[in-house]
Amino acid sequence: MNDDQRRALEHVRDTCAMLHCFLTTHPSDRPPERVRTATFEQLTDDLLDAVTSAQNAGVPEERIFDIM
Repeated sequence: MNDDQRRALEHVRDTCAMLHCFLTTHPSDRPPERVRTATFEQLTDDLLDAVTSAQNAGVPEERIFDIM
């Protein structure tokens, strides 16, 4: 695995971790629905971009999903 692939996988891992933290936030700590929806959309867009970058770097799809 080259440096570009490693960085791409790290980006997928980090973005997925942020999305997971967001989704597991305790209901009492959640922002208003409008903010929550916009944040969710942004995080899922970021994850899609990270996965696409990893694919473009030549990382096999199963490796990408294993890290998620």
